[in-house]
Amino acid sequence: MNLRLKSRYLFEFCDQSWVPAGARECLFETMEACNSGTRSFNGRVAEKAFQLAEESGFDTIVELGAGRAPITTQLAQHPGSAEMVLVPCDLFPNTAAYRALEAEYPGRVRPIYDVVDITRPQPRLDDSVLVLCGMFHHVPLELRSDVLRALSESRARVAIFEPLRRTVASLLMTCLAYFPALALPLLLWKRPGFLRRALWCWLLPIVPYMFVWDGWISCLRQWTASEFREALEQLPDSARDIQIEEGANSLTVIWTAGKLQVEASAAAHSQTS
Repeated sequence: MNLRLKSRYLFEFCDQSWVPAGARECLFETMEACNSGTRSFNGRVAEKAFQLAEESGFDTIVELGAGRAPITTQLAQHPGSAEMVLVPCDLFPNTAAYRALEAEYPGRVRPIYDVVDITRPQPRLDDSVLVLCGMFHHVPLELRSDVLRALSESRARVAIFEPLRRTVASLLMTCLAYFPALALPLLLWKRPGFLRRALWCWLLPIVPYMFVWDGWISCLRQWTASEFREALEQLPDSARDIQIEEGANSLTVIWTAGKLQVEASAAAHSQTS
């Protein structure tokens, strides 16, 4: 099922065919500059995912809705992940980004190149940590319960990381994102593509405004901690050990999926009997 929003929402500019390719590339680069640079958000997500894998005894971390696979990239550079398998996947796989990572980290990065629809259970992703970073708010409201149910019908630890919240503080922070978008040609001046960035950030400066607008809509589409908890607790016997951490401008939701919970309970019962 297509999880993209309809174009009338003026959201997900990176996925809109009418946005010039050069501007889309600048939007991706601005997101990288903000989440991997200024805030170090992606680095913190990768570190938490690594900790969850160690705690759970899994050697596989799956990045769902990976896009260009920023978390997989961070994890591949993590000094402790040498023995782990890193799996980026998406409803619309970014084949070029996946192949580049697979070539750079052979044997460790093992992308799934076919469609992964997270509204349905994915047994092939069992025995892993499932990471959704900055993508749950893209899921249409009417499909969110289906996604949570499908994720919970697995043998996995599931972790949702959102870089924004539905708060005034987050809305104000997205306004500040205008400045790194405006400064993108200078921030990435050592990389090829300076003229492209200068065009879309300075001469025809649509990228800073598009990035801020996308951020505003992202904030408004976020679920609160209580909404996440209520939705997970309504799932019958499939989500346990729910942990929700609220940051100033971020939200983390972690839970143990059904199959893993059942096995843990069975193991505890056998030890006591």
